[in-house]
Amino acid sequence: MEIAVGALSGMVDALPAKLGDLLQQEYTLLSGARGDVGFLQSELGTMNAALLRCESLESPDVQTRAWVAQVRDLAYDIEDWIDLFAHRVDGGAAASPGAAAATSSSSSSGGFLSWVRCCVNKVTTLPARHVIATELQELKNRVIELSEQRKRYRFDPPARHAGGRSGVAAVDPRLVALYADTSSLVGLDAPVKKVSEMVVDDGTTGLKVVSISGMPGAGKTTLATAVLRRLKEENKFHCSAFVSVGQKPDIVGKTLKGILSQIGNGYAGGEDIGRLIGMLRDELKDKRYLIVIDDLWGRTEWSTLKCCFRDDNLGSRIMVTTRNDELAKECSSNSDESVYKTGLLSDADSKDLFSNKAFGKGKDCPNHLKDLYDIIVERCGGLPLAISSAAGALAHRFSKDEWERYESNLLPSSHSDELNLKQILNLSYNDLPSHLKSCMLYLSIFPNKYEIDVERLVRRWIAEGFIADARHASKEETARSYLTDLISRNLIQALHLRHNGTPSCYTLHPVIHDFIVVKSMEENFVTVLDAKKEALSTNNGTVRRLSLQNSVKQDLAGARNDMIKHARSVTVFGHANGVPRLNDMSVLRVLDLEGCNGPLCLDGLCKLILLRYLNLRGTDVSELPAQIGELRCLETLDVRSTKVKELPASIVSLEKLMHLLAGNAKLPGEISKMNGLLTLSCANVWKNTGSVLPELADLANLRELELFCDASEISGDNKTRVSFSSDGFKRLKQLSIQGSLPSVAFVNSSLRKVEVLELKYEKGISDGSNGVSGIEHLPSLKHVLIEFSQKDAGATATIASVRNAAEMVHPNHPDVSVKVDGKAI
Repeated sequence: MEIAVGALSGMVDALPAKLGDLLQQEYTLLSGARGDVGFLQSELGTMNAALLRCESLESPDVQTRAWVAQVRDLAYDIEDWIDLFAHRVDGGAAASPGAAAATSSSSSSGGFLSWVRCCVNKVTTLPARHVIATELQELKNRVIELSEQRKRYRFDPPARHAGGRSGVAAVDPRLVALYADTSSLVGLDAPVKKVSEMVVDDGTTGLKVVSISGMPGAGKTTLATAVLRRLKEENKFHCSAFVSVGQKPDIVGKTLKGILSQIGNGYAGGEDIGRLIGMLRDELKDKRYLIVIDDLWGRTEWSTLKCCFRDDNLGSRIMVTTRNDELAKECSSNSDESVYKTGLLSDADSKDLFSNKAFGKGKDCPNHLKDLYDIIVERCGGLPLAISSAAGALAHRFSKDEWERYESNLLPSSHSDELNLKQILNLSYNDLPSHLKSCMLYLSIFPNKYEIDVERLVRRWIAEGFIADARHASKEETARSYLTDLISRNLIQALHLRHNGTPSCYTLHPVIHDFIVVKSMEENFVTVLDAKKEALSTNNGTVRRLSLQNSVKQDLAGARNDMIKHARSVTVFGHANGVPRLNDMSVLRVLDLEGCNGPLCLDGLCKLILLRYLNLRGTDVSELPAQIGELRCLETLDVRSTKVKELPASIVSLEKLMHLLAGNAKLPGEISKMNGLLTLSCANVWKNTGSVLPELADLANLRELELFCDASEISGDNKTRVSFSSDGFKRLKQLSIQGSLPSVAFVNSSLRKVEVLELKYEKGISDGSNGVSGIEHLPSLKHVLIEFSQKDAGATATIASVRNAAEMVHPNHPDVSVKVDGKAI
């Protein structure tokens, strides 16, 4: 069993820097406390190196695993201590690096009064500083104890043999694909034909590279092997070879020598890579060859390997299999036409494959197992390796109890097929850098087959602290690049593409989902409680992130308050009665109750001083606490589709609030002072009491604005037309207007930064006139999206007018996408 360090090493690696920031700020620490902080900073750096060493162990002992678990808990507690520090000393006023400098400047200008205030502050915060110093000493003692343990226990990898391998050589989990009986393969006829045609039937005489990419377990190796067999039988090539590179490549000893041994008379030379490449090129001279490079992981290995293959214009071919779509494109001769993306099996093929292995070829599932059979096959999601693994584990077993135990258990059995599947998935997980491991494990919070909204996920990642600051990109842009990387690695799936080709939602394949839930349990990263099943978490320790699924009133019967009081995030899917008491959850950063049904209790909400993300969308909440302005760390507030009628005035004091999704709630006065807002979603801005649009126009940093409108609520002269003037909204990039607004007009040089315009109407104007004018006055416009719930004369006129302006008048000729009744036209 490999050790589950994963995301932990990245977290511990970040702590010394956070402690360093604490030392640089002018907080008043008790005598000796500053030295203790410095000690923690130094010791944690050494501890992270030890963690990385532990991660390299293939079979860690019980003591090593226990040590890693203790480091994990310590790291969480230190980070919580750091984040709580400033708030307990001065209520969060010094929570930012600039606060100390402001205090220093005030002292120099205020003279005696500033000195008096400083003295009073020291006295009034003395109890809090004593508590902080005591906690710091406790943390220091824990660090010392763990350091002593590290010295007592040696975390050295086992002795390595001369061949570079430790202990018994691991069996390649893909070997079964190399020697599979072709008669037992299901659903491969069409893919084999297609890839064979891509390899040989395009008339190209020059060297060509064809790549096969897809998620782990999708049958890439099996497909490449089947294509190789077919082309060898047809005598299309003078010689051929099949070699696997793998995650830990041995280019000299395994790959190059392997190719030489298959196309020539073997190899008896030395270990010089230059000489090997020369010999291989000589062997391939004047030959039409087919080489399969299986399981390629890195660009460096490909850069070396492609030097080996000479091009004599004889129609030679290279096939590459990889889990990374971007790498597949880089290897291929043509990034689009020479890449084959493996798909999933159909329901019929999935059942055929399962039945053949579990019951025997041509035999059907026994009647008493049919319900479980359907559930298990569906859970495999058409993934060939998962289907084979499940069928192998249940082969020739006809007890319903055994099948029920298998269906309810996420953890792999000891059956070799199941362990083989876990090993293959582990390869993809272990290849992730630490920051992507954290982001990947975080997806285990969401239920199986859940469609995860991009904005929701990105904002949650940021609130959790997973996204580091970058010099040339915002945190949102960095988070989206992480998602792109995970898609490229075929670990997550994109859904519902937008106008620019980016997805609006993501989901996980059921097998990948089960795998990361188990990983999260191993690392105590997420605790999942499902009311329909037994508690999925096997950890008895402190809960750090809690996901309640299919929740009911009794969900937390097995999770004591002392276990969940250190939770950093709480997410509930189901009934609101499953929400734990908030009063004692002092380190909570994320509270996501979207879609919870039933009455919701928010007692203690305003005590969550570290809360950064609050999602109440689609709940029965009708009022927010008046003191919500005390949540000084809050970055996202979502109350769309709730019964909240008015936002408390104290919201204006939330200086860190970036995303305010207000729904139908009335906005507070002086909203123009909320200069931190990047995203605003609201309704009724044209109420009969007067428009608040001019106030919104003064929001200096607003990037995205979503307006829900009702024509019946527009007052006075604006009854038939709403205009956006040339003043205001200086940085707005995306504008969305939805509802029954009759007409929108843009004047010359208005909304100069807007790149995306979304207009979603219930219906067109009743008199059949155009509902949108002046888009040619939006100088930065790139994309226009128009949707109508129904087609009528007004809709037709509006669509024609916008298309004409985009094609004939606007200098940028922006793209125009149109949907009517949900269908693109």
